[in-house]
Amino acid sequence: MGADPSVTRLYDRAAGRYDLLNNLISFGTSNWYRRRTILSLELPSDASLVDVGSGTGVLALAAQRFLPDSSQIIAVDPSPEMRAMASRAGVRDVRAGSFSLIPVEDSSMDAMVSGYAIRYVEHLSEAFAEARRVLRPGGRLVLLEMMVPRSPVPRRVLKFLICGLGSRVFSLACGSRATGELMRHFWDSISSFQSPDLVVESLKDSGFLDVEYRYVGGLLGEFRARVPVE
Repeated sequence: MGADPSVTRLYDRAAGRYDLLNNLISFGTSNWYRRRTILSLELPSDASLVDVGSGTGVLALAAQRFLPDSSQIIAVDPSPEMRAMASRAGVRDVRAGSFSLIPVEDSSMDAMVSGYAIRYVEHLSEAFAEARRVLRPGGRLVLLEMMVPRSPVPRRVLKFLICGLGSRVFSLACGSRATGELMRHFWDSISSFQSPDLVVESLKDSGFLDVEYRYVGGLLGEFRARVPVE
């Protein structure tokens, strides 16, 4: 269930243009939904939080802003270049890791967030067991993920927009061939991801409570859950 080395290398190559690409794809709304994610947790200002699959650290940075008294806000990612970008951006605690091994102590986190990383997990039950390990009783989990339509016609249109038009346009806009490769990989990864119902069932089977999937807008959805208070 560890990070795929070929995927890690792809993100390494695209790291320098990743935030620009994300802003272009989201039409400038990326900062809004990151801020919204942290605020929606309704955590005390000193809460601890880990961001798994943190990339350039944008969710962790939002947590540092909105949890100003926290002594533990940790960004975890398998890509060395992404971790370097996160550190340069101002994330205070950046560590190597993934959903297969989250490098924090047992029952030490009040919340876990993740943006577009759960789709890379081979066995959801193992990833969610690891999430349970690091979260405290009552701890909260939010997983942001992209979901594509199941109907054939919308899927074909979306594939053309992402793999065909998007990979060319965004490569030119970002000045990097790696962003085009990332766009094509982006389609492959989101189009093969589990249905929301299967993810919800896996969270429930892993012992999480108040499990739900929320549609946010566009392709964006989120899975939310909490650890039981024992």
